[in-house]
Amino acid sequence: MTATTYESRDGIALITINRADARNAINNEVVRGLSEAWACFAASADDRVAVLAGAGGQAFSAGADLRDMPKDIWRAMPNFSVRCDKPIICAVTGFAVGAGSTFVMLADLAVAEEQAQFLYPEAKIGAFAGVMAGFPPRMQYKAGLEWLMTGDPMSAQRAYEIGLVNRVVPQGQGLAAALELAGKIAANAPLVVQAMKAIARDTLPLSPTERYYPQRAMLDGIANSEDIQEGVASFKEKRPPRFTGR
Repeated sequence: MTATTYESRDGIALITINRADARNAINNEVVRGLSEAWACFAASADDRVAVLAGAGGQAFSAGADLRDMPKDIWRAMPNFSVRCDKPIICAVTGFAVGAGSTFVMLADLAVAEEQAQFLYPEAKIGAFAGVMAGFPPRMQYKAGLEWLMTGDPMSAQRAYEIGLVNRVVPQGQGLAAALELAGKIAANAPLVVQAMKAIARDTLPLSPTERYYPQRAMLDGIANSEDIQEGVASFKEKRPPRFTGR
């Protein structure tokens, strides 16, 4: 069983964190799977809207898996590791903890079931990667800061009130409501929808982490490339380098 699944449905990419037995906690396999899913969605000629969900209905995501702490968890984030002008919707059921809440913050739209709870406990446990600090353009500043600094759980209704989610629906209807919303958007002119998102996102100020991680990915790619090995080898062998761009 794979930790993530990708299913195309009439112009909609349903991307699922498939670890219901672990409350969809994010481990290294999930990071790899989601990173590949975002790249696949961005490049797809058929899928116009993506819906991100958690399997099982008990939790959207319990956050980072403490038994398999993910490296470079930022690569799993929507609209973060992969540039994408197509809309991404989160379907939140149960708990969205830590990075699970960050997924919702970074997505373009979100639907939450009425019993859903949003929890960002980093202030209580002394760990913080910094990505969630980019919340101000995406929800009310004072309300969002109180939620982060206290570490207290936030209800779906409160998340709706401060702009973290678009809709609150009855229990058991979260995924269906998100797919319905995705279907309405997918039926519209894709070039217009993508232009709307691209222009809207370009008006948002980028947080320091949103600037840093993509640059880090570029520099990591150089540091791990075949070209750097070729450059070192050519220097030692006193010959011209034969770079390939890989």
